[in-house]
Amino acid sequence: MAGNRISIVIPTRNRAHLLRSTLICVRSQTWAEKEVVVVDEASSDGTAAMLMNDFPDVKVVRNETPRGPGAARNIGIRHTTGDWLFFWDDDDLMHPAHLEALLQATLAAPPNALVSGRARAFAVIDGKVMLSPVICAPEERSDQATLSEFFEPSAQRSITHSTILWPRCLFDTVQWDEQLLFYEDFDVCGQAILAGRHIVGREVGMYYIRMHTGPRVTTGMSAQRFLSPAMYRLKWSDLLKGRGEFEDCAPAMRNGLMELIIELSGLGVARPIMPRLKAAFREWGGGRFYVTNPPLGRFKRTVAEAALLLAGPASIRWMRKAINRLRPPPTSYVATMTTAATAADLIDAASISLFL
Repeated sequence: MAGNRISIVIPTRNRAHLLRSTLICVRSQTWAEKEVVVVDEASSDGTAAMLMNDFPDVKVVRNETPRGPGAARNIGIRHTTGDWLFFWDDDDLMHPAHLEALLQATLAAPPNALVSGRARAFAVIDGKVMLSPVICAPEERSDQATLSEFFEPSAQRSITHSTILWPRCLFDTVQWDEQLLFYEDFDVCGQAILAGRHIVGREVGMYYIRMHTGPRVTTGMSAQRFLSPAMYRLKWSDLLKGRGEFEDCAPAMRNGLMELIIELSGLGVARPIMPRLKAAFREWGGGRFYVTNPPLGRFKRTVAEAALLLAGPASIRWMRKAINRLRPPPTSYVATMTTAATAADLIDAASISLFL
């Protein structure tokens, strides 16, 4: 099918063993018209040699110092030649027909639609593939509702950037935000909406998001990484300010800003950004501060509200930490996953197992 070449952009850093599985998964894709661009973020674990020896057809761009996911993807885009872009994380997998299914659904969708397909998380424990429920965006909803999902801290996420096949021409005006080390995927989806695109869900494809049981990248976070959620919401507070067509996003924006005010209050690294968070909260209709995700019991809610009134947002952060220390360790997300039970689960588990 002419004019439908797919360019796959994969940032990576020191994950040679996982990247190998991902690239083997690329080879298995049923859509043949594709290219792969790997942006190596100064890996020191033999990634470069592995790519040269085992995947000579992959285009490799190397950064001598790590620049972060947004910068890596922007650099990768500049080295692509395809009509469509697909952004793949170096530790994830996908069903062999994922790209082809996304392309066909996107070509059949209304003009300016971005089709978001299906995804589910997986983990490998004691040699068994464990699976989460499938997520997929609604077939049709307003742009305001989609943006509110990104802003609301307690929202169930239904979109990930790797369930979308992006038209190359969109990135003539849209870029990944290189200052964001978290929420950069929500940001690029939001930018696409402001550029006139509309995200629609379709029950097609299947992207497998790997959940790790060991240490995460959040361990020992830099100040930029730690403050990325605040930087993201402040950016979007400014972008949507005064735009009446997005006034329905106000409750989600307020909740997100209030949660950040609680979580960052009293922390030295957040002191410079706190006045901006409070000002944005007021600009989006916030009056008195309130407790986000309040306790269910009436007495506990009253205590939390009194603490907030008398001692400020930092008291809620302190109370949450104290309560969490007294509670049994929370159940991890991985622990909630189950082994394959349905025919669809068995297909997904088998597809994942091919590349482990």
